[in-house]
Order: sequence, then C-alpha cells, then structure tokens
Amino acid sequence: MFNLDTFLPYRLSILSQAVSGLIANEYESKFGLTINQWRCLVIIQNHQPVTAKDIGAITLLDKMVISRSLKALKKRSLIRSTPGLDARSQMLNLTKTGQKIYNEVIPIARNYETRLVSSLTTDQQLDLDIIIDDLIHETRKLAANK
Repeated sequence: MFNLDTFLPYRLSILSQAVSGLIANEYESKFGLTINQWRCLVIIQNHQPVTAKDIGAITLLDKMVISRSLKALKKRSLIRSTPGLDARSQMLNLTKTGQKIYNEVIPIARNYETRLVSSLTTDQQLDLDIIIDDLIHETRKLAANK
C-alpha cells in the first residue's frame, strides 16, 4: 500500500501550500497581490532588468501564470517593460510604486519566515537550508535530464 502521507513530494506540496496560503492572505488583503504576483515582483526587483522567460527559469512557474501575473502588475503600474530583442523578451523593471510595495511586503515575508522557523534550533535551521538547497539542485538536475 502506498502511503501518501509519507511521500516526500506530497509532504513538500502540503507544506508549501500551507505556508504560501498564510502569507498570501496578508498580501492579498493589504496589497491586492496574489502569491504569484508577489513572487514575480520579488524576482523582478532582485534581477532587474529581467524577462518573463527569466522569471520562469528562476521560479519554475507556468508561463501562463507568469503572463497573467505580469499583466496584472503592469495594469496596476507596479512594473514597466522596455522592448527587448522581440516581443517575448521585454525587459521588466519595478516602477516607483512597485518598489514602494516591495519595500512594504518584504518585512511581512521575513516576519512569517522568522515565525515559521522559530520552533527549530539554529542547527536545524542550517540543516534545513542545506537540505532544501540539495533537493532543489537535484530536482533541477533531474529536470534537465528529462
């Protein structure tokens, strides 16, 4: 019998959904941002200028999810785009309004992270970081070999 409750991908998915759901409620109510819009906003801030394709490579989000998120961010004037080599490679940057919201959202995100890991010892937190990095690396390696 297969026990889904002990299956690592399922457990990671549950953890991700639970944590993202908690944070998303606050982003939605205070800033009108979905979790995917917030992720795009942060990636743009950290890598600007960046393309939608770059965002996909970094976040592993679906192209349509990225497209919808970017469209909503543009509509609210949180990001702007400048022409790239072609229509698909527009360079994305935050606007001043986007930067302001980013600056307000980050302390909230950091607070949730701090509260989430507060039950772990410092050693456990370090181990968790290493384990997550290793799993991400292995996942990317497996995906590249498909």
